[in-house]
Amino acid sequence: MTPTILEPVLGASIGGAGADVAALLRRLYRTLATVRRIDREAVALRGRGVLPGYVDSRGREAVLVGAALALQASRDRAFPAAHEPGMAIALGADPAAVLRSRRGGIDAALEGSVTHAVGWALGAKLDRTGGCALTTIGAGAGTPAELRDAVTTARDSALPVVFLSSSGRTEGAGMPVLLVDGADAVAVHGAGLKALELARSGSGPVLIDAVLPGPSAWPARDPLVVCEQRLRDTGTVGDAYFAEVADTADALADRLRARLTAGA
Repeated sequence: MTPTILEPVLGASIGGAGADVAALLRRLYRTLATVRRIDREAVALRGRGVLPGYVDSRGREAVLVGAALALQASRDRAFPAAHEPGMAIALGADPAAVLRSRRGGIDAALEGSVTHAVGWALGAKLDRTGGCALTTIGAGAGTPAELRDAVTTARDSALPVVFLSSSGRTEGAGMPVLLVDGADAVAVHGAGLKALELARSGSGPVLIDAVLPGPSAWPARDPLVVCEQRLRDTGTVGDAYFAEVADTADALADRLRARLTAGA
């Protein structure tokens, strides 16, 4: 199936209203900065042996946060891969609890999130709740056989599932594919809303393929830098806002470190 290209137009994902665009950007930036800071802290704790199996997700924040914040909390549910806590944290999960669940290492934390997402989506369809499942495809989401079976089941049963990938491998998926700039949280958010709308319509699962920039594109295409520039362009915030976000994220990281090392 030929991928459907989604143009990352600022404001398209929330109706185009200027005030709403700025509000969305503030929410996205604060969440991106928090996830990035927690990720940095987790990497440091890995070096101290506190989180030996942690895998950093720097550069993927826009993918995880943008898609997660497109969900409707009252009826949708996210099923993040075991090694990507950013999505869970973006949705309000306790960072210490999320990271503690991964303390035993990646292999111990594998939970087959894609299989769980498809099972949950089947229940949502049968119960006619209008809910959709969001899940990442990649390491930590299940074995290759589990992924293949889950995707096939979702496609054949027209289940309301949105699969999220940044692998660049979309061929053979057999479902609509939304290609999006994985460094742009607004674009990913828009893709998430569109994918959820399609999945909710009864047409079956949708795949979001978030294309990540290569190393040569950094730091200009750092997701945090992209979001900051978009937010500054609205003229609604200044340096004081970004300093406050950084201070708040640092304070959260300090509390996280204290909690995780207390019983280490």
